[in-house]
Amino acid sequence: MRIFTKLFILLFTVLLVEQTDAQNRRYLDPVFSEVNVSYGDEFGVNPNAPSPLGVNWTILRFIASQGQLGMAKQPLVANIYSPKGDTKTDRPLIIYVHTGNFFPYPANGSCGGTMRDSSNVEFATRLAKMGYVVAVVNYRQGWNPLDPQELIRRYFLINAAYRGVQDMNTIVRYFRRTEAQFGNPFGIDPSKITIWGQGTGGYLSLASAYLKSYPEIFNTANPLKFILTPPVAPTNIPMVLEQYNGTITAEGPPTTVDALYNSLSRLPIGDTLCVPNHVGFSSNVALCVNMGGALGDSTWLSPGEVPLISFHVDTDAFAPVETDILNVPTATGPQPVVEVSGSRHLARRLERFDNNKVLKSIPAGHDPYGAANKSGYVGYFEFTGTPDDTSSPWEWSKANNPPSTCNLDAKVAKTYIDTIVGFFAPRACVALGLNCDFNSSTTDLTDAKVNLKMAPNPATNQLQISVSDETPVRSLGVYDISGRLVKSVADINASYYMLRRENLQDGMYIIRMQFDGGVLSKKVIFE
Repeated sequence: MRIFTKLFILLFTVLLVEQTDAQNRRYLDPVFSEVNVSYGDEFGVNPNAPSPLGVNWTILRFIASQGQLGMAKQPLVANIYSPKGDTKTDRPLIIYVHTGNFFPYPANGSCGGTMRDSSNVEFATRLAKMGYVVAVVNYRQGWNPLDPQELIRRYFLINAAYRGVQDMNTIVRYFRRTEAQFGNPFGIDPSKITIWGQGTGGYLSLASAYLKSYPEIFNTANPLKFILTPPVAPTNIPMVLEQYNGTITAEGPPTTVDALYNSLSRLPIGDTLCVPNHVGFSSNVALCVNMGGALGDSTWLSPGEVPLISFHVDTDAFAPVETDILNVPTATGPQPVVEVSGSRHLARRLERFDNNKVLKSIPAGHDPYGAANKSGYVGYFEFTGTPDDTSSPWEWSKANNPPSTCNLDAKVAKTYIDTIVGFFAPRACVALGLNCDFNSSTTDLTDAKVNLKMAPNPATNQLQISVSDETPVRSLGVYDISGRLVKSVADINASYYMLRRENLQDGMYIIRMQFDGGVLSKKVIFE
């Protein structure tokens, strides 16, 4: 009995140490092997406007058609990912916003635009395995991207974006309310909420983080940017009218169409445009992440606002990396709409205001993706030379739509996701105050400690890496002799891995493998 007790205590101690070592890397690496997913959790409801394509609209005819159909109420829902087996109840929350051109898939002419897009699921799963709670959310969609007049296209888009910002503010308040009033069923820390937008979702993450009041919309260098002017309208009229569209947080009283607004829009008198949800809770977030989106106007980003982590392709043909015209992809081709400010422009503004100062506090030697970043900005990672010059290399589809335009190569997309998550992780640790144990990654392991075997070395096309089952490789990075990160693989979590050479040139490289107990670096030659 004593022997059994001693063995039990020894086994329990070993498991506890292994679990503690893994948890030290929480929020930096995947420390959970599985996730739980809850589908279709409703966080609000609000009226939405239908917007069928294929009609040669004017504003009045289009809005009249809305009135004939009525403003149908749309449920706002989330798919919620969380680490399986986690016992923490104060976890940071990421609200993840999908792409889609503010128009339902597949009519949007894009390769995605739903909550179940491959990239959404991949990001949410990876982040949940790192210890986050991730809510992939929908938002109201619908506008007319095909009207021949740019001003009318802009009007429709601004209204769609305004509804989307209302929805983002609504979901932030929903989660805060669940923590305060409903026993915190999602186990979150309401002070550590990140909003993360992909593509079109990037426009919403940026606007909901930095556009805080209705008057701010029109406080731009171009006072007519968001104004309907004659002959489209009888006089200068704001594209968004708070008394009818609702407050920017969707927290004010219900708005209804009266005789005045009816004379302008032709919407039926008494129709409802916005109803309040979860009144009395804050809509603020602690961190913003943008992938390939832009801000409606750079002046919305002010000193002292939350940090921003951005990813952008320098040649993006739709969302400009600087300040330029937004082109919305449609089934009939790109449609120019309005001037916006992309990630590089915003990075300069953040640098001037020092809003990203906290991101500079990552301990030296613990930011390999930052060392590989060529943008020159601490919070902005710029991609160049993407496959087929794509503006969203992190996305992939299971089928072409439209034919021959969608990336079907999940492996390539996931290499970009490796970089994005690797760049995000240490920055989120310091921006959100997660107390990540950076030092746990600096323990140098020996070959014998993990029973490492690598062959062949030198290698030609591939390198076989094996370790003991008790010490699986979590992730690895390949560095050239100058110290530049040239390849990374996240979420390995296995005792065997085949590293393929792919496009690596002849020469010597350093492979840095991450384990629960530390790191192990080895030299390898490809010839």
